[in-house]
Amino acid sequence: MQSEITPDSYYQVLRQYQSAQLLFEAIKSDVFSYLDGPASAKEIAEKTGYCEKNIELLLLALFSCGYIEKQDNYYYNTKEGTAYLSKSSPYYLGKTILFREEMTTLYNLADKVKCDLNNTYTSGSCYDFSSLAEVTVPEMYATGRVKSFIDEVKNVFTNSSAQLKMLDLGGGSGVFAMEFAKHYPNSKAYVFEHPSVANTTSRIISNHKMENRVSVLTGDFNTDDIGESYNLIVASGILDFTTEDLNNFMKKIAVALLDDSYFLLVGRYSDTESYPKENILSWLSGYMNGIKPPPTKKQVDFALNNSNLKAVHAIQSGQFLGCLYKKVV
Repeated sequence: MQSEITPDSYYQVLRQYQSAQLLFEAIKSDVFSYLDGPASAKEIAEKTGYCEKNIELLLLALFSCGYIEKQDNYYYNTKEGTAYLSKSSPYYLGKTILFREEMTTLYNLADKVKCDLNNTYTSGSCYDFSSLAEVTVPEMYATGRVKSFIDEVKNVFTNSSAQLKMLDLGGGSGVFAMEFAKHYPNSKAYVFEHPSVANTTSRIISNHKMENRVSVLTGDFNTDDIGESYNLIVASGILDFTTEDLNNFMKKIAVALLDDSYFLLVGRYSDTESYPKENILSWLSGYMNGIKPPPTKKQVDFALNNSNLKAVHAIQSGQFLGCLYKKVV
């Protein structure tokens, strides 16, 4: 029996972990920003002041893992490296990747397993959502989320001159609201955010010179009024953090919508009352800190149907899943 199995899979995991560590450290050193064109270790060392020998070793390791290319003594980015890891790119994701690594780290997991924390989740207690809002701006464009959103909206609202009112509930960066306002110049967009995040949202909107088109509403979407007469409400990844009864929450959204208007819901939901297999790894540290499991698909569907929010069709953009609903009276 022993000859039929090997520990190879565990050593593969170890190598994958080392490869991930290498990537994170290379991002921290910003080496990819010097590789948009062929460069030698000596040239990079001269520009950065780094140790030439160790830069050479770092580059060789990055090449061995497929993160960069090499020809003779010169190294250069892959197409993905130029697009996402060089600071010269508008879609630079280095800061985002490092933040998400820190946010979801499992480093001290063993300590959490050994004790009963008895934590009760309160909004914002586990994750730095303010920083998350900031670092996800380029990510939303790079992953295609913005394009999918705009394509969907244009199919629903075909008249770009229409006077519409849109709300991004728990919208963080405000990117969806800003893009909506750009495509519908006679419309008004709002982002509803928790006070701990709202200042960051306002700053991002101001940096994009959209403060006259996009407004930030501050409060707790579980308990506070979210406004009314919306043509579109977007809720991306927020149902995991609802503390009110889900049926009442969906009714609040339905009441805030005009008749025959739309609700775009993004999120993954399990078929059982447990932690979903698809994303438990990414959220494991948060779950151990007290975040409750997300509602089940059955619970979400019941609450939506009970609020006269009827499914139009499903939407998928990479790892992000969602569905468009219409308020039918």
